Amino acid sequence: MAQWEEGLALDLPATSREEVLYGLLVKDLLNGGSYDVEVEEPPLTFTVDYTCGDELEGDVYRLLIVADVDGEEDHEILHQFTEEVLQELTEEARSLMDQVEPLGSQPSDGVEFRRVEEDDERWDLVVPDWFAPDGAEVPFGFRSFLKKGDKPWPEDSALDTHGRVLVVPYDDRLHLFGTPMPPEDDEEED
Repeated sequence: MAQWEEGLALDLPATSREEVLYGLLVKDLLNGGSYDVEVEEPPLTFTVDYTCGDELEGDVYRLLIVADVDGEEDHEILHQFTEEVLQELTEEARSLMDQVEPLGSQPSDGVEFRRVEEDDERWDLVVPDWFAPDGAEVPFGFRSFLKKGDKPWPEDSALDTHGRVLVVPYDDRLHLFGTPMPPEDDEEED
């Protein structure tokens, strides 16, 4: 099987705090997603793994998507499949928008972003990539800290009580939003 990569981008409006939050939710839902794809016509199978980045350009939140594909190279089919996945995930993000909980805000200049060691990474913290300090692993190798008091912001207790906590920049402030904890699986793994 062939291995190949495709870069894609999705531009979303970023004219409000809620629109930036929505873009970050879509990014979080797609990032790390892995799919086994079978197409009947033309007969084709492949596996695709998505990684995402993001950037803010004026009033546009740009979701940068990298698709790592294992299988026959067909860019058109990959684009169609990615559009279908994004359609589902944007609906899920819209649903999450109704469930997020505001957790406070800080002036942007009162918060700094620092690299953290692997043991201190939080997979449940979603921060835009453009805040990553030099040398930090994106997306989890850095965290936000209050300049006054030198405490992580959000604190671990906030992260522990939400599915995800998103840092949303808008209008010279950073806003925190928490998503609900995912439902517990009926079967527990040892």
